[in-house]
Amino acid sequence: MHAKSTGIVAVVVLVALAAGCGGGSGRLSKAQYEQKIQADGKAVQEAAGAITSSGASLSGLAVKVAAAEKAAKAAADDLGSVKPPADAADDNAKIVTALRTIEVQLQKLAQAAKAGNTSAVQQAGLALQSSPEIKAAEAAAKDLKAKGYKIGVLGG
Repeated sequence: MHAKSTGIVAVVVLVALAAGCGGGSGRLSKAQYEQKIQADGKAVQEAAGAITSSGASLSGLAVKVAAAEKAAKAAADDLGSVKPPADAADDNAKIVTALRTIEVQLQKLAQAAKAGNTSAVQQAGLALQSSPEIKAAEAAAKDLKAKGYKIGVLGG
């Protein structure tokens, strides 16, 4: 894979993973939810950021993407397990759906990279970029921010 292709995929993954988030049992307060979404968003961002350091090697990309996929899954599991404040519930659900979509696409991306299939890597990157679920999560993050939530890296 060319360094340019790796860079494009990394940027797409970073943008897509910026929809990441948060976990717990009862309905969270606004402050608790903000803490969750900020922490989970930061963890996902760090995993996605590592993709850019994978260089031009497809095998290196496969390892980094697999780590980002695990981070997206962990964030989706965590965020899906919480009861956010009532005014954040719909946005939270959209973000969880996007994280599940990201997880699936990153699995495909990692498999393609491991197999050395540059075309499939690029297709998976494009699928991430054009996903309606991810676009919905971006809108949900903006909505949370408009409602006064401090969501950290997710607020773009």
